[in-house]
Amino acid sequence: MTIRSKQLLLDASVIITAHELDVWSAFLREANVAVTSTIAHDEALFFDRKIGSVPAPINIAALIKQGVIPELSASVSDIERVRAVFDEGLNMALHDGEVEAIAILYADESDGLLFCTSDKVAIQVLAMLGLSDSGVSFERVLKATGLSKPLPHEYCAEYFDRYIAEGETARIQGEGAPYD
Repeated sequence: MTIRSKQLLLDASVIITAHELDVWSAFLREANVAVTSTIAHDEALFFDRKIGSVPAPINIAALIKQGVIPELSASVSDIERVRAVFDEGLNMALHDGEVEAIAILYADESDGLLFCTSDKVAIQVLAMLGLSDSGVSFERVLKATGLSKPLPHEYCAEYFDRYIAEGETARIQGEGAPYD
């Protein structure tokens, strides 16, 4: 299955960067995008061009209400299932939106979702849960949608792959979800 055939679950940083690059509208036309409830409502994605370099206001809740972007939610038990795998230090390093996205992936057996994030801990956790193929760099997504732009290093495929490899190593060493 290719990137374009999957639904992309976006982390807040990716949404902000898509706005900063002025590709958000085109991105929504070219990709099947979704967000978690936490990112839509709790991670306060209500930015304005006056505050920073974001070229247009970001209001994810309005896009959900308009039916432009679906909102996905993880159950409390799915979130607890993810959190239970890791120690307090790793749990503290994960933002709630990332945990919810990972919990959705961990519970999803359809293989129809990809989590697009630039957070190194979230990328490692994907691998530590055996979900290496359920994540994707923003660079790969932009390339697949024909919207390639120069990106900060944390959005690039090389960065993503490095932290997937670190997470896979940690899993082999006994951290994360045990192998079946």
